[in-house]
Amino acid sequence: MKLAFLIIDMQKGCRDFCKCQREFDETVEYINEAASIFREKGYPVVRVSDIEVDGGPGSENFEFVDSIVTDENDIIIYKEYNNAFFNTKLHDKLQELGVEFVVISGFAAEYCLLFSYNGAKEMGYGVSLLQNGVAGIDYEEVKKMQLIRPVVSLEALEYLLK
Repeated sequence: MKLAFLIIDMQKGCRDFCKCQREFDETVEYINEAASIFREKGYPVVRVSDIEVDGGPGSENFEFVDSIVTDENDIIIYKEYNNAFFNTKLHDKLQELGVEFVVISGFAAEYCLLFSYNGAKEMGYGVSLLQNGVAGIDYEEVKKMQLIRPVVSLEALEYLLK
């Protein structure tokens, strides 16, 4: 089964907007580690950016936070709506790569991640959240989201991506 890793809205403007900046920063370590595992094993990493963040493309706050490790082979997707699959090229790109399952990480659990999770399910993908790789506006909502949806740990990813 082919998997892909989605990093959603880990942009500087999103961090500035977030009330839980410490928790936002703590997710970066897990996101970087998972992305490293995916890249090392030859699986796609997709960085999704919300074009409505602050000044949009080209502005400083539109960029991913500096602590997120990126790679020139990452797939870049721009979205206008909460759901990363709605009116974007994400589904087409994943289909082209033969992806059947996505692991979702990033910001904001209550909005973009939830809608993208549901969008992935609606498009027929298997989907899970990255354990400890989810940030949100309200920390309690982040915890709830990870309690009622499947999560995958870094250790499980190492095993799955052999």
